[in-house]
Amino acid sequence: SSDLKVLREMTPKLAASTRAQYTTAAEVLKRKLAAFEPQDVKSKHVAKIKQSMADTPNMANRIISFLRTVFAYAVEAQMVDSNPCVGVRRFTEAKRTRLLSASEWEAIHAAAGPRLRVIMELQFLTGQRIGDVLKIRRSQITDEGIDFRQQKTGAKLLVAWSPDLRATVAAAEALSAGIPALTLLRGRWGKAPDYKSVYQQWIEACKAAGVADAKPNDGRAMSATETKRQGKNATALLGHTSETMTRRYLRDKETPVVEGPRLKRKPRDNAA
Repeated sequence: SSDLKVLREMTPKLAASTRAQYTTAAEVLKRKLAAFEPQDVKSKHVAKIKQSMADTPNMANRIISFLRTVFAYAVEAQMVDSNPCVGVRRFTEAKRTRLLSASEWEAIHAAAGPRLRVIMELQFLTGQRIGDVLKIRRSQITDEGIDFRQQKTGAKLLVAWSPDLRATVAAAEALSAGIPALTLLRGRWGKAPDYKSVYQQWIEACKAAGVADAKPNDGRAMSATETKRQGKNATALLGHTSETMTRRYLRDKETPVVEGPRLKRKPRDNAA
């Protein structure tokens, strides 16, 4: 079908998490549009799909975005005359404000398998998105630290070595049992771990730890927040181009400690 063909063409350009979302979107659309030929799909049908998923607005938006891309492909391939997704507005998505506590992170870490524990540590210590962590290549590991080019934004940065980071990289290498590979972490067939399998392991570890509403990339928010608390440059760590971007990313993820003004007159006697 055209949605799967578009997905295959898009795959090399997508982050691992986005690719997983679009794969799920393709499966949902195959069911919901099973009775339709491409030229039969109208804006009202797209709107109906959107409204049927009102309880999961984030996923609904991903599905409509993917469908919009599919129909853009179909228009250029002269399979349809117009894109029925045009004019169908996205749901307003709530900003994620969840910040895992240190105890929650430790509980998930304790319940995780050896590879997931290393992945969690790498993300916390480098502050990178889970997709970039999974695909760390051995060529990125330099004398100065780990060299990243973020897949989502193209931002380049080098995370300098710390004793913790060196120890975690050593643990990752130990998991490979000396088998040569292009990537630091290994999944099936010697390639980088795929996001879907890591996500499933994450869900199982969270369930075993009794931690709800936790996502793999929450470790990135934890890393940035702790970096800021330690007086280091969270903006540079995240690969953002401005502090404004970082503030939006960290919004409501930590409670600021503030001081009020002093009285200009003498404070009243507490004994009065």
